[in-house]
Amino acid sequence: MITKKIKNLLNKIRSSKPKILVLGDVMIDSYIYGDVKRISPEAPVPIIDAKKNIDRLGGAGNVVLNLQNLGVEVNLATIIGNDFNGRLFESLLKKNNLSTQFVLKSKNVNTTKKTRFLSGSSQLLRMDNDSKGFKKRDSALLERKIIPIITNYDAIIISDYNKGVCSELLIKKVIFSANKEGISTFIDPKGDKWGKYLNATCLTPNIAEIEGELKQSFSSDAEFKKAAAALNAKYKLDYSLITRGASGITYYDGHTVHHQKVGKKEVYDVSGAGDTVIACFAASLSSKIGLSNALELSSFIASEVVAHIGTIPFNEEMLKVYNA
Repeated sequence: MITKKIKNLLNKIRSSKPKILVLGDVMIDSYIYGDVKRISPEAPVPIIDAKKNIDRLGGAGNVVLNLQNLGVEVNLATIIGNDFNGRLFESLLKKNNLSTQFVLKSKNVNTTKKTRFLSGSSQLLRMDNDSKGFKKRDSALLERKIIPIITNYDAIIISDYNKGVCSELLIKKVIFSANKEGISTFIDPKGDKWGKYLNATCLTPNIAEIEGELKQSFSSDAEFKKAAAALNAKYKLDYSLITRGASGITYYDGHTVHHQKVGKKEVYDVSGAGDTVIACFAASLSSKIGLSNALELSSFIASEVVAHIGTIPFNEEMLKVYNA
């Protein structure tokens, strides 16, 4: 049974109505479902008889959906292409009653789309059409849009998928402006140029990302505490949050360490789990429900998300099974 505590924490977030700006790379997560009953006579590959196609908001778009479903007042700041996939992404935002006020279109850019082909619960193939064509003027236009309105928000989430929106100059200016106003910045990092995250409030890397950044492997709680300490020192963070899959979450701020474990739950798909964790953690701290509660809620919500196939944001339907 879902505990009263989890319900109460969710209600506290909704009643406090925090305001969060999400800046980052967006994409369309497309899923083609079908049956495989034969092998192609042209090559030793399966033939999928496509039955259904579902398009979802991905990347920073998934972070926004998680926040909206948690009861947060949220806006998305990003750049999309003036192309078919860009128009599709915009229509998905409107379908979900999300604002397009800070979604800029650029004729230079093509919009990222990831297409997954599935038969049953098995993914057969993923086809990526990654964004490209970003110019300095695109980043400058977005900067002029968002820097003046930073003070309207309780926190900023930067969802960096290394697709072009999160340029070094833009991220540095956003962090500087947020720090000047006392606004927390939560960053999901990507790529190999983490210097742009200097002086952020919090980074939320997964195991592969922090091992790649620090050039070593980690396994135990003690090792992940040391990894978090190294990350905090290197980039002058207030704290860091390492997502460790089935092993939970490690938080460290230089004084307090917390290894939040997760309950046993079958994992179907980890895509989008990091989006859920950063959304829930930022929303929880912005609602002032306390660190321990924020970690417990983030871990619980993420464990619900990974029990579903595909990039799925948290929603109330996931909790109904506990109330049956």
